[in-house]
Amino acid sequence: MSSKTSKVGVIGAGNVGADVANALVLLCKCVTVVLFDRTLSKAEGQAWDIEDSIPLLQEIEIIPSSQYEDLADCDVIVVTVGVQQKQGQTRLDTLSDNAQIIRSTLKELDRVAPNSIVLIVSNPVDVLTRIAIATSTRAENLIFGSGTVLDTARLRYQLGKRLNVSSKQDVHVYVIGEHGDSEFVVWSSAFIGGIPLAEFPIPQGATLEEIQQEYVELTRKRGYNISERKGNTSYGISIVVCQLVDAILRDEKQIFPVSVRADSNYGVGSEVVLGLPCIIGSTGIERQLVLPRNAHEQRLLEESATKLNQAYNSLCD
Repeated sequence: MSSKTSKVGVIGAGNVGADVANALVLLCKCVTVVLFDRTLSKAEGQAWDIEDSIPLLQEIEIIPSSQYEDLADCDVIVVTVGVQQKQGQTRLDTLSDNAQIIRSTLKELDRVAPNSIVLIVSNPVDVLTRIAIATSTRAENLIFGSGTVLDTARLRYQLGKRLNVSSKQDVHVYVIGEHGDSEFVVWSSAFIGGIPLAEFPIPQGATLEEIQQEYVELTRKRGYNISERKGNTSYGISIVVCQLVDAILRDEKQIFPVSVRADSNYGVGSEVVLGLPCIIGSTGIERQLVLPRNAHEQRLLEESATKLNQAYNSLCD
């Protein structure tokens, strides 16, 4: 990462956008953050509040803006704009409102920052990433969504606690598919410290099947449960964004399950976008990986892909 050029744009100064900008500053992930919102006063309020913490941290510039031109020369642009999911809604329920917002946003970004890597966070992230790819003229490796990175982090943390191992170092398992109700855990490829999960010692009082069922439900419902209690989710996703930005700026070649068009080896067609493991580096999506899965997991992947295809096609009806 070049300390002189690392510049990250965040589009949307709402709960998620502001927390992303704040996390980028707190964790010192870049040199300049541009917080963009159509309402300048909103961007200013959030940026100034964050700016007050900078003297106690490392020197970082945060710029509030309502002009797309200020996003020029950004290494990464994070898109968080959209209608917020209401209580009782699924992520897909916000699709019709957010589709046009994403289209207009990508057209502006193509105009002012055609070489930036664009990270879609707005929900429903998989379908909106597909819309962004279809709308933009930039290379496809420069656009991806946050996918199931947060879902995977939730699962790894809870499973690590249950098995009494380090969730960061020793729990290797992925949630893939839709970032939503049809997501699923690829248990057949799960390893704990190099040992297949099916062979790992399970704590007394539980079976592997019980643990698997419990954490499938926990992972799917976690976002809804948080939103019911505080109105939205923002802290977890802001750290996800920071990790993805870091992987890009530092060319770390880390593997994350992000929203991308599925490789043909997944057998779900060549157009659907869903959360799948990819190597992330300085050019965005450096390579998509094909995760081994059993016949049951393949059916779940196909069901998730069908659901996302139907949602995307509904925009054309």
